[in-house]
Amino acid sequence: MTTQSFVIATHNPAKQREIGQILEFYDTRGIAYDQLTVRQEFPAEGKRSYEENATKKAQFISRLLPDQNVIADDSGLELKAFPQKFGIETARQLTPHFATKSDMNDGIIQLVNGHDRHFVMKTVIALARNGQVVQIAHGELSGTIATAQHGNEGSGFDRILIPNGLDHTLAEMDFASWVAYCHRSRAVKNLLDLMEETSK
Repeated sequence: MTTQSFVIATHNPAKQREIGQILEFYDTRGIAYDQLTVRQEFPAEGKRSYEENATKKAQFISRLLPDQNVIADDSGLELKAFPQKFGIETARQLTPHFATKSDMNDGIIQLVNGHDRHFVMKTVIALARNGQVVQIAHGELSGTIATAQHGNEGSGFDRILIPNGLDHTLAEMDFASWVAYCHRSRAVKNLLDLMEETSK
């Protein structure tokens, strides 16, 4: 049986590595798009939806790499206490103001101190082939923002995200447990399930 493979359309090395590890966990394979073609300037991201942003990137790269399964994601942090902040613009709002991911995590902790700490992390993954969208997959994680950073695993917000029903962050989990909870891994699993369903 041939292993399913995907081209990952992102410039973020941590995201390339993370998606690649998730795909490997599910016995599939991922390769960064810039290992197959020259680095590109992606279309500008919009403010309307995660799906639109993921779709733009996936379609753009898939036109350059015919017959490849190209995936791109868009993710965001949504805070119950501050519904007008972040979301689709999470990275664009936070990145310019913090030198490191650790500083960013501390900034989120300080923001929610004294407020409702509930969050939702959302990911949408678009799969495109030859410039056409083939599948749209979704992943979501709900929980609370920790009062301090904990754990050494994962990346991004993992050190401050506590899933509902648990008392520890994503960054305190082993990889198999992390895959079960992480919003991005849930989106990958949803994509693989949708592809399997349509192939029957």
